[in-house]
Amino acid sequence: MHKRSTLLLLTAGLALAGCSPIVATRGNLTDTQRLSEIQPGSTSRDQVQYLLGYPTATGTVDPNVWYYIGRRTEQTAFFQPDVVEQRIVRIRFDGNGTVAALDEIDGNAARAIDPSEATTPTVGHDMSFLEQLVGNLNRPTRKKKDDDKKKGGRR
Repeated sequence: MHKRSTLLLLTAGLALAGCSPIVATRGNLTDTQRLSEIQPGSTSRDQVQYLLGYPTATGTVDPNVWYYIGRRTEQTAFFQPDVVEQRIVRIRFDGNGTVAALDEIDGNAARAIDPSEATTPTVGHDMSFLEQLVGNLNRPTRKKKDDDKKKGGRR
């Protein structure tokens, strides 16, 4: 009886452990306390990098704009991950490398982009598995070619 209850408790514990969410943090989730240390007009680019680390992205048109983008998700079992926390911070620098503006962008305003399912056409012949298999049987091996080169002979 004691072994049966122990086995039952162990099985129940494993089942519950399997339901605990998987937490994933991607990007750079900036800390609110560190952000409060950045003062527009007085904090330099080097100080920002010291406080927050390297930016996730820089502006493509204006390199004086840094973005810190981070997201924390939780996923339970086979379900889609839920976004628990998301933060996008934009820091603009003036010509002297001093913070001109610091603002947080609402991540909910971002649009989701669905990747295209289309494939890029290529030149050539699409071979079936059987054609590839038969084609490889007739092809000389690399070892044979290398042996012929070492002997100095031609085929």
